[in-house]
Amino acid sequence: MADKNQSRNAARAPSLGIFSLAMINCVAVINLRNLPSMAEYGLAMVFFYAFSCIFFLIPTALVSAELATGFPEPGGIFNWVSKALGNRLGFLAIWLQLIANAVVFPVTLTYLASLIAYALGNSGLAKNNYYVFFVILAVTWVGTWVAAKGMRLASFVTNCGSILGTIIPGVAIIALGVAWLAAGHPSHTELSFSALAPRLDSPGKFVFLLNVLLGFAGLEMSASHAQDVKNPQRDYPRAILLSTLLIFTLSLLGSLAIAVSVPKETLTLDAGVIQAIQALFEKFGLFYLTKWIAWLMVLGVMGWFIAWVAGPARGMLATAQPGNLPPFLQKINRHGMPTAIMFWQACMITFFSLIFLFVPSVETCFWILAAITAQTLLIMYILMFISGIVLKFKYPHTERAYCVPFGNFGMIATGIMGSMVCVFCYIIGFLPPEEIHFQSKAVYATLVFVGNIAVLLPPFIIAFLRKPHWKTGVAEELMS
Repeated sequence: MADKNQSRNAARAPSLGIFSLAMINCVAVINLRNLPSMAEYGLAMVFFYAFSCIFFLIPTALVSAELATGFPEPGGIFNWVSKALGNRLGFLAIWLQLIANAVVFPVTLTYLASLIAYALGNSGLAKNNYYVFFVILAVTWVGTWVAAKGMRLASFVTNCGSILGTIIPGVAIIALGVAWLAAGHPSHTELSFSALAPRLDSPGKFVFLLNVLLGFAGLEMSASHAQDVKNPQRDYPRAILLSTLLIFTLSLLGSLAIAVSVPKETLTLDAGVIQAIQALFEKFGLFYLTKWIAWLMVLGVMGWFIAWVAGPARGMLATAQPGNLPPFLQKINRHGMPTAIMFWQACMITFFSLIFLFVPSVETCFWILAAITAQTLLIMYILMFISGIVLKFKYPHTERAYCVPFGNFGMIATGIMGSMVCVFCYIIGFLPPEEIHFQSKAVYATLVFVGNIAVLLPPFIIAFLRKPHWKTGVAEELMS
């Protein structure tokens, strides 16, 4: 038994530094797929990006940095919310983080299928529902297998994906946009001071804000890896700062580059980024580079997928200690990875992927799933912001290597500001975006509401079925 415990401890030895953790954050949050949809708003996107960064991204980074360094035990957001608001709400928080993945993964992996089609030189494949479904299926299970091999391998793939598949293509898009303007070509979006003002003459205009917030979600996920950081008190806040700067800069400049250089009507939802890159390369006589950039972006999506498969699953495992999970979901492998939870997660992703075989409009499907995903995560963030405030007073003497500026007042102000933005965006999530011509706003809102109920009910059902012997699972040995 001693040898077994030693091997498990070795598997869980701290292995992440500032750079690795920052890259996990970047690849988990930055999603180049969102750039074309944000580019549709032209220069007004600056307002939405700035608003989301000031009132959501920065508060999320500040609060999660303090909570992760003050309460670095395994479990991340489950640990924080449980300490502040109780075990049941803690389980709800980590459940929402996990289930949001299963809803949004099929959408992002559809984008991956488009990238592979362009890399193979056959863009028409991207419109084949069966091809898209089988790509989603293959990536889901291969990515889950890689993540199950432990954080060292997952961190390596994530680092490669972040640098080669996210940062390099993102910088390439920005450089091509600058080159387009420098060559004297006209901008496809208005570049004037007046264009900075967003059009907010109808509620549907605010739906765009929901998409931006969804694009900035994920910084708290790395807290599940706090026990893998070599020096969490010092390195975690630094990694958060570095990744926040990279995320905001690449997202804003990438969207602007596409807006000025590519007509928005030529872009589709599922392949907009690679279409923009292809159009720009062709205009500069570099069309042969498209497939190589596409392959790099495939690697980036794979890194993003593995980061999100591993993080929330490890956080969910922490819920087993107080007895929230049945024993069959508490199994871990020799790498310290929760294989049972990861297998169940892959099954859920496969289930949600079936929608692409039955819904003819990918765009409508995307917005419904995106709205449900965003609202799911917003509830989780509200719980996190409230927990940050409660823990400030409940555990005032707990040492925190990083604290939100201005002490208690700073945490209260940051938590309230973040929570209010989340509540506002949750409400507007029931409105269809103006870009989607849905036949009935009431039907759209009903579908989103039903999706919310389907997401929120299971943790309460599990809590009702909870048994005392669930506390005696493998997770207790792991957490000791």
